[in-house]
Amino acid sequence: MGNILLYKVQKYSDEYKKVFKGVYDDFKNRSFSDYKFELQPLEYEEFIDYVNDGFINCIVLLEDEIPTAFMVYTTEISESLELNIIHCLGEENINLKRKLLLEKFFELESDLLAKKVTTYPMLGSQETFVPDIANYGFKMVAVAVLRFNFKNPNSIETFSKFRPPFLQPEYELTGWKNEYLDEIVNVVYSSFKETADAKFDPRFASIDGSRDIVEKITQEIYGTFLPECTSVILFNKKPVGVCFANITAGKIANVPIIGLIQEHCYKGLGEIMLHNTVKNLLAVKQMSLDEVNASTETDNYPALKMYRRLGFKEDYYYPQAYRPAGMPTYSSNDNEQPAIS
Repeated sequence: MGNILLYKVQKYSDEYKKVFKGVYDDFKNRSFSDYKFELQPLEYEEFIDYVNDGFINCIVLLEDEIPTAFMVYTTEISESLELNIIHCLGEENINLKRKLLLEKFFELESDLLAKKVTTYPMLGSQETFVPDIANYGFKMVAVAVLRFNFKNPNSIETFSKFRPPFLQPEYELTGWKNEYLDEIVNVVYSSFKETADAKFDPRFASIDGSRDIVEKITQEIYGTFLPECTSVILFNKKPVGVCFANITAGKIANVPIIGLIQEHCYKGLGEIMLHNTVKNLLAVKQMSLDEVNASTETDNYPALKMYRRLGFKEDYYYPQAYRPAGMPTYSSNDNEQPAIS
């Protein structure tokens, strides 16, 4: 007979602070290779401070009283409950450990689960949990991450050969101005309210939520905002489209949103804005950027074609999981569950 392992799942407690550091450091060392992180994770002491101050939540799985896995999630940043990472030491019983962490999350946040969508970007090796997490009411949106490498000759050549569509006289291409904010909020809402994005980020489904997204971009919550590289399309002097640009990590720029009011779609305006934004990013020499990236659903063929025509290449894909609010939640009467080793 093998040894019986006793799993216990609970919220992080400082009594495990010293031994938990080993699990966290393992995650930190694998954050880029296994989880596609672009930003360096918090240093351990800073992470613990964030947990203790309530900015993030951490659930720990103990194996014979030794931490071997954890889940991190947030409840206050947006209208969703956001699962950030589920990490386990090694591969033994990995999906069982993930399920136990998820079930504890359901138990702790049952009230919020009744009111909020739960989202979980299953980046990198977390993708192997998809068949199991679907049994807990999660649905999937397949997302493609695209990159324009500023040092790739093929991308530069593709971009240099691209000729944006002719801009009709009633339209004007310009840059960001703070006075556009209210109308850009309406652009974002009109563009995304009925898309897959609104399923896993319900802020897109309301004006107030769309305002929260735009303000977090322009107030640099999601990275360094680049107003000089952001492109806006005016129709009869009124904003009807936007292509935001920011810096999310080091020398990596990002296009977080391209949006157009519906009646102005299919006129090449998205290509015009994206071309102008990439051109501006290439021109800002002092930033010495390595790349600009963007993401879109894999079945959004017009967007994928647009990015490809301008020199972007698909880098990787991941399942964006989301769980609608109000679904029945799992409830466990016993947090200590044995498994055979």
